[in-house]
Amino acid sequence: MSSQPIKVDGIGTRKSGTTDLSSTAAELANNADPAKFVRLFASTTLAKGDAVCIDFTVSTYGLGNNVTKADVDASATKQAIGIAAEAVTITGTDYQLVNIQVQGLCTFAVLDDTSDNPGDLLAAGSDPAGSLTLDVVAALPVAILVTEGTANTADSTVYLINPANL
Repeated sequence: MSSQPIKVDGIGTRKSGTTDLSSTAAELANNADPAKFVRLFASTTLAKGDAVCIDFTVSTYGLGNNVTKADVDASATKQAIGIAAEAVTITGTDYQLVNIQVQGLCTFAVLDDTSDNPGDLLAAGSDPAGSLTLDVVAALPVAILVTEGTANTADSTVYLINPANL
């Protein structure tokens, strides 16, 4: 466990301490990048941008250490936890480590359609599996929509809210 803080309260600008207040250097922006990634084992083939959930059907590396595509229509895969940050191909039980973004601004999410609005809460979709959708009735939201890209393409921007607190 790291002893460094992961969150610093306060947002906006702050003074740099210079006496020349006419200078733009007198104010500094808080350029925090709260993106957070975890490395878990993929138990199925994933494309970059796929919404993933913890795969509790596999315990090869310990229960809860595998991910699969999130799909709201299947009872074991309803709760998305993040977005695959890279593609990985899985053959049989040769599970591979994959980076999963679970928090912060993500510019490569897959949405199942283009009828959502910025600020909408997104959860696991089903068409296709691994996409995000506006329907948050069946599962907790995993992201907030920032900008829509093309449907079923890893080009939408979302803000991931880390529902599993990873």
